[in-house]
Amino acid sequence: MENYLTKTELKQRGWTEAMMKQLLPEPMISVNPHCRRMKMYLWKESDVTQAEKKQDFQERIEKRKPHQERAQRAVKTKQEKMKTILLAAIEKIRVKKMDFQKVTRLALSAKRNWYLYTGQWENTAFSPDEKTIQRWTVNYIRHNLTEYDSFLFSVKGKTGISFAYPLYRKAVLEKIADVYPALREECDKQAAFNQNHEEIW
Repeated sequence: MENYLTKTELKQRGWTEAMMKQLLPEPMISVNPHCRRMKMYLWKESDVTQAEKKQDFQERIEKRKPHQERAQRAVKTKQEKMKTILLAAIEKIRVKKMDFQKVTRLALSAKRNWYLYTGQWENTAFSPDEKTIQRWTVNYIRHNLTEYDSFLFSVKGKTGISFAYPLYRKAVLEKIADVYPALREECDKQAAFNQNHEEIW
């Protein structure tokens, strides 16, 4: 059975868009399983392997090495900068202390208003169980009583955010649990989920 490679996999092997067009046969076009509106371009692995053995490909790869090395150094520098930003942000995490019952009421009100605004009239927002209320309350505190959203906005799109975001989110949850002990179990639960699932914000 013939194996196929995606554009992303080719780039990981050192291919550029121009090289794909010039050195490979026309790709097979398929539907992207993650988004049906997007096309997926596939090349036979045998065609790719054969092309990679040719002198033209080898020469282009050699010419690209200095550029790749510079790019790798630039990425490393940006990652180190992100680490510095992250550590400073974690040090500055503050959670506004309020009466717990008031915070819970604010969280419920915000959630219900959101459901009404989006037209989800039959949602369980008006009869949530205790676990759900705790989850909404933690989320409300995270977004409204900390600098969480401001930090995310300040680093969005920057190199290194993929490792910085989970660490910052975990630190915020830990601080929320310190300030609101009644929510510790929910904070620990969200932190554990965050550690095992890459979240896109």
